Amino acid sequence: MNRRGFTIVELLIVIVVIGILAAITIVAYNGVQTRAENAKTVQAVSQYVKAIHSYASINSNYPIETLFPCLGSNTPQTTCGNVGGGPICQAGSTVSNATFEANIRTVLSGSLPQPSAQRMTCGTTQTSGAYYNPSTGKTATIIYFLKGDVTCDAIGGVQSISKIFQDESTRCFATLPTLP
Repeated sequence: MNRRGFTIVELLIVIVVIGILAAITIVAYNGVQTRAENAKTVQAVSQYVKAIHSYASINSNYPIETLFPCLGSNTPQTTCGNVGGGPICQAGSTVSNATFEANIRTVLSGSLPQPSAQRMTCGTTQTSGAYYNPSTGKTATIIYFLKGDVTCDAIGGVQSISKIFQDESTRCFATLPTLP
């Protein structure tokens, strides 16, 4: 008797190989999605830096803020700010950005640049997005969050970039040049 077909061992090997390929694909997709969301935040920060420079060239100072306004038009849904000192990842700012937004809209037409709303864990908090550090008009810093231990890429018009990493959150500081 001559039987043709697959043995159970052959079928199991095929199933294991398919499972491994599926796992590799899912991991690769998640990495691409995270990088795309991080790039969205960096792009939005870059656009805000250009707008802040334009504002400064017209007004001879950076937008003056006493709060930590979130960047983008999705506040208060975005948790974006370190408003109380403490741990490096203390977050919880959903501070209204009406004054800052009004200042930026004087030089930026259309919709506001939108940082990613991807959430990441840092300590016991969830962080995302970006915020403008309080300014007296001569200095300006934008702080933004990226997922993973990543490099804070150079942004045109920024004097210095620095970072702090904790858990799955990288906090980047984009410091603009001090105005005279």
